Order: sequence, then structure tokens, then C-alpha cells
Amino acid sequence: MFIRKAVKTEKTTQKKYFSYQLVECVRTERGPRQRILLNLGSELDLNKEEQKLLANRIEELITGIIPIFPYSKKINSLAHSFAKVLIKKQSQILAPKPEEKEYHTVDLNTLKNENPRTIGIETIAYETIKELNLQKKLKDLNLSSRQIQLAIASITGKLSIAGSELSIYNWLQKESGLDELLETDFSKLSLRKIYEITDILLSHKKELESYLDQKETSLFDLKETVVLYDLTNTYFEGRPSHSKAKRGRSKEKRSDCPIITLGLVLNQKGFIKKSKIFEGNISESTTLKTVISNLSLTKTPIIVMDAGIVSEANLKWLKEQNYPYIVVSRKKEHIEDPNYKFIKKSKDNIIKGCFFINKETQDIELHCHSTNRQKKEEAMKTKFQKHFEEKLQNISSSKRKKRYSKVLEMIGRLKQKYSRIASYYEIKIEADKDNKFLKKISWEFKKEKAANNFYGKYILRANGVNLSEKNLWETYIMLTEVEASFRCLKSELGLRPIYHQKEKRIDAHLFLTVLSYHVMHVIRYKLRNQNLKHSWNTIRVNMKTQIRVTSSMKTKNGKTIHIRKTTTPEPFHKNIYEALNISFFNKTTKAIV
Repeated sequence: MFIRKAVKTEKTTQKKYFSYQLVECVRTERGPRQRILLNLGSELDLNKEEQKLLANRIEELITGIIPIFPYSKKINSLAHSFAKVLIKKQSQILAPKPEEKEYHTVDLNTLKNENPRTIGIETIAYETIKELNLQKKLKDLNLSSRQIQLAIASITGKLSIAGSELSIYNWLQKESGLDELLETDFSKLSLRKIYEITDILLSHKKELESYLDQKETSLFDLKETVVLYDLTNTYFEGRPSHSKAKRGRSKEKRSDCPIITLGLVLNQKGFIKKSKIFEGNISESTTLKTVISNLSLTKTPIIVMDAGIVSEANLKWLKEQNYPYIVVSRKKEHIEDPNYKFIKKSKDNIIKGCFFINKETQDIELHCHSTNRQKKEEAMKTKFQKHFEEKLQNISSSKRKKRYSKVLEMIGRLKQKYSRIASYYEIKIEADKDNKFLKKISWEFKKEKAANNFYGKYILRANGVNLSEKNLWETYIMLTEVEASFRCLKSELGLRPIYHQKEKRIDAHLFLTVLSYHVMHVIRYKLRNQNLKHSWNTIRVNMKTQIRVTSSMKTKNGKTIHIRKTTTPEPFHKNIYEALNISFFNKTTKAIV
């Protein structure tokens, strides 16, 4: 084998350029001829001596010859890359024919397993994308075949590694066997192409979200009687130029970073209907009208929201639009009633409630009490009480003289910090005769007042619904689907943190995560229907253990056999494939060199 530099002409521009080719000499009936084995591209930064070494090393790798002298890291790396492509090019697909046998005498001491690539998570993701018919939709949006492959690769990469676009690029280059599944080659893929495809997907956000919503609804025959709405935020590492990146209350406790807010509308089964990006410091209650008014709904569903989004203006707007709703009331006055009905009764928790009509708003109020919630809130009260008294003791027992005015300020700040417990204390602060320095601090905890607090109690507010106490409560509890979705997006699909700086890149990163969630939720929804309730992290970690690997060995007559095959699925893999009705990827290829 040797490498030659060939001159080529561009067909459209007629410009000439150089291309490096890997060539071998072969004997034919018409005499010796040169056969091109592989095009190595136009950018091969090697001198003539290094090109000869590279050709030799490629030949050694594909024929199984052990080198006498070591090669440089650069030569070795290039040789392995080109040898992998050459073996793949020369391989033939072996169709499964149990009746046919093929025997070779091989030297077991020469057996090598190389080029391992994950295939499990790629298989279930790709089959789900095909089930959603997403390829056809992307084709209808005028994406080329290569762009569709890159879109599938980006979505699958998010599902597999939960990282940035750079992480997806490295995963495609070094870990994944997705290119074999798609029958393409990602070895020469540039990072720029990954960024470009996410930009293209973002430009079709409205069409893709609408399509996936309709497809998922018809695929699983979903009855859209409930719409869930909530928001979360994610923070940035660095200094983003995004106009919506603002300082605000970070749910990840990263007040040192700018944040951005993501609003999601889901149906009762947890499928995303619509996503919207807001400023990081936006008031949650101001977002409802923007999102709900742009939904394409065939029926009028019940809108379910958390307390942060509820405002009288929002509820008034929902009534005007004839939307029924269920929300948590900000009202604190809980009514005790002996006619409580049991909503949920289990070993660890008892929930009961009773309906009342609010004469002022004409809304239904479900006054609920949860034993689990009561235990939690009482534990929090005890914890805050302990911390509050420790702070008071520290101020009181200090040996240094403290100015009376300074102590008043310290107690004021302490009450503000522990506002949930401070109202149950009566604190007396005594000064000396001149009112300059502190003399004594005393306090008393008002048990009677604390006992009147309604621990474990909350009020649900509803309008336009005709449900029993149990059904109304169960409908509201569907909001846990939103919380679960946010956890998946942020922790399992790598929504946070965001490392991008440009606004377009940030929006594309968020939308790619949302698209990946669509695929992931279809998979998990089907698995749950088969009573497999694994988290996505569990599925991802276990499915990664199924790989494709190339086994090479020398035959008795001096040839080298290269066989590439997927490992036999383990019990976990089989359960997932069977539940999803998927045949695992088992294409076998063979090359004899």
C-alpha cells in the first residue's frame, strides 16, 4: 500500500484541488494495476516519509501484523481511524442463514476485540423516532438527508449523555455506534454541523411542537381533558448575551448566576404540548395568558396550575375564556368540618377533604388535610424554632456590651429571616438606665398560638368543574407530572447549566432538550404501560452496556478475518426491547483481508 497525491477538478467551478488516496497494487489479467482503496481527504498534514509510514501502519492493522518498531502517536491515531473506515468499506453483510455453515482454522492467540461502540440506547431512541415519523416531518420541512441524520444524532445524543452540543459531538466521534444504525459516517463530522442543525431545528420550533403534540395524542389515543402549566429556571455559567438572561430567584440556589425561565404546558399524561422561554426575573403570574392563548386545543380542558402562577387577574381571564381551572388557593383561613371525606388512605398517609362554596368568588373550595404534610411542616417548625432560639441565645449571652439600638436592629433582622416562626414568640428587650446598652433579652414561645396553625392543611380552588372530592384532588396532583418533567429535563437530559453565550445558541440548546424529552417520554410511557417504571438514568446506564465490537483473528492461510457484531442482549436489554416491541440491532459484517 502507498499514498499518492491526485489532482482533481471541481465539476461546478472547474477549480483544481489535491486529494490524497490510499492505493494498492494488484495483479490482473491485463497486468499489474493500481486500485484506490480509500480517499483520505485533501488535508493530510504529513511529509512523504510520514505518508509511507501511515500506509504501512494501515496495512499492518487490517492484516493483523504486529509492528517491529513503534510509530508516533500521530501516525497511530490516523492509521486506526483510516483502518476502521477501510474495514467497514470492504466488509460484506452476513445475512442470517442457520442452515449454512462456514468454518475457518484460526489462531486464537491472534484474537483481538476492538472499536467498541454503544448501540443499546441508540436503538430504542432511533426506533421511537421512526415510530413518531419524525424523519418524514423533517423532510417536509425541507431538511436534506444529511441534516435529518444530524437531527436524529443530536436528539439521540441528548438522550444518551445529557450534555452540551460539544459533548454530543465527542460522543458521536468516540462512543456511539449510531452511524452504523443510520448507515452513514460521522468520523469526519465537524462540531459546526452540530450547532447548525440545532439552529435549523429551532427555526422550525412551532411546526415541530405542533406536529409532535398531534402525533403523540393520536398514537396513544390521549383524551386531553387536563392541561398542566408550570415554570422552572436554569442558570448560566459565564456571561451570556441573551436578552432574557436576568438575575432572579434561582430554583437551583445559584443566585450568583444569571438565569432564564422555561414555561411548559403538558397534558395529563406528561407529554409536552408547548414550551416558551421567558426572562429570568419574570413574575410567574404574568406568563399564563401568553402561553395558554396560543395553544391549539380541540376541546376546552381543565387548566391546572401551582400557587406561584395564580393571581386574581389570571383567574378572571380564565373565566372570561371559559376555561375551567383547579389551583392552590392563597387563602389561609382553613375551615374545620366534621364531615371530611377520605380522599386517599394508605399506611403512611391519610388525606381527607370537604367542599365549600366561596360566596365572594363563587368558586368551589376543597379544604384538604394530609397527615404526611402535617408531619413535614411540624418538623420544619421544630427545626426553625431551634435555630431561632439559638440565635437569640447567642445575642443574649454575649459577654461584650451591645448597644441597645444595635440589638433592636439584630432582632429585627432575625425576625425577618425566621418570619415563619418569629410570630409565635414574645420577645422582651431591656436596656440599661441610659438606654444605651443591652441589659437583658427574654422570650416566650406561645404554644397556644402555634397550636392554632393549620399544619398539613391546604385549600384547592376550582371553577367550572363537576368532580368529586377525590377526583378533584387527583386532578390537581397531576402537577407532579410537571415536576417530574422538569427533573428529567434538568438532571437527566442536561438542560442545566447552560454554557453557551449567544442568544440563538441558548434557545437552540433549550429546544433540543425539549425535543429529546418528547422521544424519552414516549419510551417511558410505553414502558410504564408494561409495568416497567425505570428512571431514564437507569435505562440509559443499563442500555449502554450493549455494544458493537469488531473481532479480528488470523487464519491458517495467512488471511485476517474481521467480524463486527452486536453483543447478545442481557435480561435487562431483552425486557426493554420486548416492552417496546423492538428487534435489537444485530447486523453482522465480515471482511477477510
